Amino acid sequence: MDLYGRVLIVRACAIGDFVLNLPALRALALQNSRARFTLVGYPEVLSLAKGFIPIEAIHSIESPPWSRLFSGPVFQLSFDKAWVWMSDSTLANHLRESGVGEVIQVSPFPESIHAADHLLQTAGLPAPELPDLWLPGSNHVIIHPGSGSPAKCWPWFEQLADQIHDSLILIGPCESQFQTKRPRLERLTLQSVAEELRRCRAFIGNDSGITHLAAYLGCPTIALFGPTDPRIWGPIGRRVTILRGIPLSTISVDEIRKIYEQVEAGRHDAG
Repeated sequence: MDLYGRVLIVRACAIGDFVLNLPALRALALQNSRARFTLVGYPEVLSLAKGFIPIEAIHSIESPPWSRLFSGPVFQLSFDKAWVWMSDSTLANHLRESGVGEVIQVSPFPESIHAADHLLQTAGLPAPELPDLWLPGSNHVIIHPGSGSPAKCWPWFEQLADQIHDSLILIGPCESQFQTKRPRLERLTLQSVAEELRRCRAFIGNDSGITHLAAYLGCPTIALFGPTDPRIWGPIGRRVTILRGIPLSTISVDEIRKIYEQVEAGRHDAG
């Protein structure tokens, strides 16, 4: 077994990409119970790793001393091993020059397999069991109408929400202009969003980071995909249904409502 103590992880990415990285991080932690992880990237996104791996610290890649690694070494970094999931090798080379014991730099972008499987392959480890952190405690169905790209946004969420009892619309920065008569969840931190997802009855959303998060937590998730190939970038989890439409608008409200009813029926049967 590869024994090591302090591990540095450099992963600066969006929410969905980081959620797909969680299986690899969990596999690294399972490989060695002694490991303690320092994460460098975007702190709010990286905070999603809490509860999955033992974290020593979280730092912003945009703040010193970490930002200085793009231009040269930073001395007095005390790590046994570093994983740098970046396409460019500059930062990894500077970590080596900084005296980090072992630095592994690999591209986070897959060529032909699912992104989560690719990231596990870069670590040379098998996939851990999918987590099940869903603890339904409310009757709400969370609907998230946004995504980082307008091309990934299904246009009929308001009509769908009108047909689903106790639906709540999750509003974040990308959805600030979304018009709805339904109750809204807004101005939440990412950690608070995660707690809402763990407790809700079900989740419906686009190809987005929040959809990836809902799925990985184990929440019953209906994910709507259009231009992106879900065979590579689809959410992973215990209770995920992925629908793809090209164009995305060809997915009908009735189609999603029927799938949601099947999800509900399965939940009641399981209960």
